[in-house]
Amino acid sequence: MFKGLRRLAVGLVFMSALPVHANALDQLASLLTGYERFSARFEQFSSGEQGTRGEVTSGYLAVSRPDKFVWNTETPFPQEIVSDGEYIWIYDTDLEQATRKSADQNTESAPALILNGRIHELDRMYEVTLLQRSVDMEVFELIPKIPQEAMFSRIRLLFKDAVLSEFLLDDTLGQRSTIMLSEVQLNPELDESIFSFTPPDDIDVLYESDR
Repeated sequence: MFKGLRRLAVGLVFMSALPVHANALDQLASLLTGYERFSARFEQFSSGEQGTRGEVTSGYLAVSRPDKFVWNTETPFPQEIVSDGEYIWIYDTDLEQATRKSADQNTESAPALILNGRIHELDRMYEVTLLQRSVDMEVFELIPKIPQEAMFSRIRLLFKDAVLSEFLLDDTLGQRSTIMLSEVQLNPELDESIFSFTPPDDIDVLYESDR
């Protein structure tokens, strides 16, 4: 999975699971499929088994379904991740290096499926439970159906006022990743040019073979 999205997560206190609401998958689908474009500011950090909080990174993301996205980290180190639906580019400004890989390599990554609203694929890979629901908030938990094949042991999604606002990802190595979204916009006007990337002439370019 491209490394920017690997650190996605949500800052939630631990909650005991509430009784499963009828058709949690359909409720999640209704929240994720009601728009074609999405943009937000983000702050993200990771923590280990001891709970030590890592360095905070921040930046901007945008999605244009089905498979176009931008994930730009601005601080502390700039990095651009851009997908035009066919290829994903990862550009590390400080390293003066860009890597291109096939977008097909990420078709089953959980964050990509979530951001693209691919509910049927999520259903195939994860058990979806609605942990908490109130007037203005829903919390969903995704547990892999085949743990030994999954990158993440648990995913939690927090929606406020029916808008995705936080992620939590626990990976199989014991690391927790957290991301908090702000300035979220649904169906914003987006310049399609932001979903294309042309590497500068003076950098190294690596091409990963398609799988």
